[in-house]
Amino acid sequence: MRSKHDDSTPQKPGTTKNQGTAGAKPTRSPNSSPETAEKILTAAVREFSEHGFTKSTIRSIASAAGVSPGLVIHHFGSKEGLRTACDDHVFAAIAESKAQNAEYAVHAMQMIFNDPDMSTKIDYLMKSLLDPSEHGQRYFEHYVDLVEDYISHGFAGYAFRQSDDPRGQAATIATLALSPSILAQRLQTSLGTNSTAETMTRLAPHLLDLYLNGVLSATPEGQPDPSQPDRADTGPVPDAARPDRADIDSDPTDPSGGDQS
Repeated sequence: MRSKHDDSTPQKPGTTKNQGTAGAKPTRSPNSSPETAEKILTAAVREFSEHGFTKSTIRSIASAAGVSPGLVIHHFGSKEGLRTACDDHVFAAIAESKAQNAEYAVHAMQMIFNDPDMSTKIDYLMKSLLDPSEHGQRYFEHYVDLVEDYISHGFAGYAFRQSDDPRGQAATIATLALSPSILAQRLQTSLGTNSTAETMTRLAPHLLDLYLNGVLSATPEGQPDPSQPDRADTGPVPDAARPDRADIDSDPTDPSGGDQS
């Protein structure tokens, strides 16, 4: 006599018991889809940017995304893994947005900050940069790497001056580019602006002028003229080109300056 359970077999999660229909394809659980992972990422970026990395938890992120904590772990492994994915996601989105808006020059940053989604990502960026953990350092290195690549290959049609120390140059530019966001509250008080977008609208023309033309228009007597090409690697300046030696009439082929006849 057969047991009433004899025809039962263990079912794997996500499968249906009845698979007798010819040609039927197994259905994928919606919880394992890329769309679900994207929803978790979006919620995590928002939670991290609003509450910081320490106070945000897997449970709070799962609740914001409308999924279970186990599903967050399923997609990203751990809170650290989720944060790394958020870092990469935010960085790529900001870099892409800058490239897309580069043609608008001084208005590009205003357009980025006026976009609520991008504004959240920039808030995340700032919290990550100011975080003393390895994640914060990784993020800054990622930014400097990007600027160094711009210096080497250009950006949206713009070409950069070349330096003997491209890493130092890239770090300097990165610091200049990031400081308005890091000092957002200080700048709003100083300039009387009400938001980061308004502050960037005020600063953008001056930043572009600084990038294109530098900041100094004159130097102390005896110092190099900032408007002239760097002569540091061209060797000694000939006497004939030096105002303080213009009265010396010497034969350039005579090293001692004397009469060889």
